[in-house]
Amino acid sequence: MTEFIQGTCLLMCPEKERWIREKEGLLHRFEIDDSEKRTGSPKADPTKIVKCFSRPAAGIIMTDPKQLRPAPVLLSTIEYLFTKISTRTDTDWVIVYDFIFDRLRSVRQDVAIQRIDASTNIRLLELIVRFLVYSSQRLCERSTSEFNGKINDQHLAECITRLMILYDGSEVERDFAMEKLDGGTDESKKTKKTSNKKDREQMEALYILLNMGNTEVLTRALRLPSDLRRSTDVQLSMRISFAWYLKNYVRVCSLIPQLSPLLICAAMTGIEKLRRVALRIMSSGYNSKVFTFPGLKLQRLLLYKDIEKLRADCESFGLGFTDQNVSFQKANFRGQVESAHPEMYYTQETMQNFLPQILLESVQ
Repeated sequence: MTEFIQGTCLLMCPEKERWIREKEGLLHRFEIDDSEKRTGSPKADPTKIVKCFSRPAAGIIMTDPKQLRPAPVLLSTIEYLFTKISTRTDTDWVIVYDFIFDRLRSVRQDVAIQRIDASTNIRLLELIVRFLVYSSQRLCERSTSEFNGKINDQHLAECITRLMILYDGSEVERDFAMEKLDGGTDESKKTKKTSNKKDREQMEALYILLNMGNTEVLTRALRLPSDLRRSTDVQLSMRISFAWYLKNYVRVCSLIPQLSPLLICAAMTGIEKLRRVALRIMSSGYNSKVFTFPGLKLQRLLLYKDIEKLRADCESFGLGFTDQNVSFQKANFRGQVESAHPEMYYTQETMQNFLPQILLESVQ
C-alpha cells in the first residue's frame, strides 16, 4: 500500500533549515531581517525566508513531515513570491528571477514528495508555468552567464507536460464521477464541468504555442472537449501552429500580435527558429546576385522590433545587408547556425507593467 506523507510545516521555510542557513551564512538578501542587514551574522526574517531547493543526499531525510509544507502553505508561498518579490524594482530582475526560480523548484519538490492531490497540483503548476513563460521573454536578451534560457525552457516543458497529464487524468476522473452522480442540480453539474475553465484554456493554448508545428500536440488539441477546443485562445493558437507546420512564416508572424500578452511571450520562445527557417526559405525563393529585399519590410514581416537585430541575424546567416536591404543568395546561407538572435517582443518597461496582469491576478 502506498504511504502518503502530509507536511506539517506552516511556515514558508522550516525552522531547521532557517537555523542551518543562518549558521552557514546562506541567507539571500531578500530573506534577511531589515534590522540585521548591517550585522556580521544577519538573521532571517521568518516572514520572508523561503525554503530553498536541495538535492537528495546521504543522511538527509527528504520525507520528514516537519520539513514539508502542506498545499495551503505552498499556495501562499507562491503568492508571496509573486506579490512581494517579483514586483521589486530596487534590484536587477535577473536576481529576482534566480530567487523565485529556485524557490519554485522547492515548491515542486514538496508537491512530489507528498503526492499532493491533482486539483491542487494543477493550481500550483498553472502559476509556475506562467512565471516561467513570462521570464523566458523578459530575460531572453540577457547573456547566458546571467540567464540560462535552455534550463528555463527545460523546466517549463516539464511543468506544462505534467500539467497536461494531470488535466487529462482529471478529465477522466471527472467524467466517471459525473456518471455516478445521481443527485445534484443541473447547475451544480455545470459548475463542476466549467470550474477553472479560463485557466485551462490559457494553459492549453500555451502548450500549443510552446510546441508550434508539433503534430502530436496538434492532434491532442483537436481531441479536446469542444468547449475548450472552440475557445478563442486555443483556436488562434492552433491556427498559428498549423501555419508553422506548413512553414507559412508570414502567417505565423501576422497572427502572433493577436494573442494576449502571456501567449505572445510563449509564441516568442520559438521566434528564433522561425526566423532562421524564414531566412533560409527566402534565400532560395529570392536568390539573386542583383536584386535585394527591403529590410524594413522584412523587419515587419518577421516581427523584428529593431532593424539592427535583423542586420545581426542576416550577418550571422551569411546574408548581405546594405543600406537596410537584404541580399538573398542561397549559396551563402550558413545552415550550420541553429537559430537567430533572441529578441524581446515588448520593452522592459512594458513587461514590468504586465506583471499584475500575468502573475499577480493569477494568485487572486
